[in-house]
Amino acid sequence: MTKKLLIAISVITSITTFSQKKENTYPKAEFILENGSKMSALFVAYTYPNGSYPSFFDKDDIYSFEYKTAPEAKTEKIGAKEVKAMKIYDENGDFVNGIERLDLKAINSNGELVDKRKRSFQPLLYDGKIQIFGSNMFMCQGNLKAACTYVYSMFYIRNSNDDFAIMPVDYDRINLFNFGSAEEKMIGAFRIVGKNCENFNQYLSFLEKKLEDKEFRKKFKEEYKKVRTDSFEEAKSSGKKGNFQNILGENMLRYYLNFYSGIVKEYEKNCSN
Repeated sequence: MTKKLLIAISVITSITTFSQKKENTYPKAEFILENGSKMSALFVAYTYPNGSYPSFFDKDDIYSFEYKTAPEAKTEKIGAKEVKAMKIYDENGDFVNGIERLDLKAINSNGELVDKRKRSFQPLLYDGKIQIFGSNMFMCQGNLKAACTYVYSMFYIRNSNDDFAIMPVDYDRINLFNFGSAEEKMIGAFRIVGKNCENFNQYLSFLEKKLEDKEFRKKFKEEYKKVRTDSFEEAKSSGKKGNFQNILGENMLRYYLNFYSGIVKEYEKNCSN
């Protein structure tokens, strides 16, 4: 695939929206830096890579953050490697949302845990003994104002005691030849963050067999189709058909989060780690 693509990662919908704000209105932000210090500023935008497949997937998803020290001040940049997290606050100083830099690992074809060659900034979607981070990927041609298509929802899981996150499904490396191993790798990822809890491992063995069941897979596909249909009807009824892809992304993210959080709750119910 040599066609040049601009791939936009929706880290947080509201943060993405902030980059399309009225002139001279910027949200308050706090950057937690690599050295442990904090920096208050006004968030302007972030920059991310564009490139051709597959080299894109070896790159960090944010290169730098743009900020201002005052509404009329010039825009400055800080490299993403210097930032551990960013928090956004409203005009009253209340926390709105934020993203955290994740050091990533994945399960390779041999079932081994390996380092990935990039880091990702992601919002925390579920905070528990096992944390779930995630966001949507959209594929766009041209500039960011062009229509973008929802591709898939990316999730990352992390034991709250660890300093790394694992991609239960490594979409960066999925293709027609290894898609069948995705479910096996997902189970393997949860076994790692589950810290060898025996009860949880038994549940994962049960889940693995369930995922292979034809009736379950059929039901899963039907639910997937229903999310798409409902998303289209939601966009249609709101009079915003052009917003279908964003609505689809939000609903898919919620659908998959419900699936992953159900697994995490089994861990929290059965394990003390």
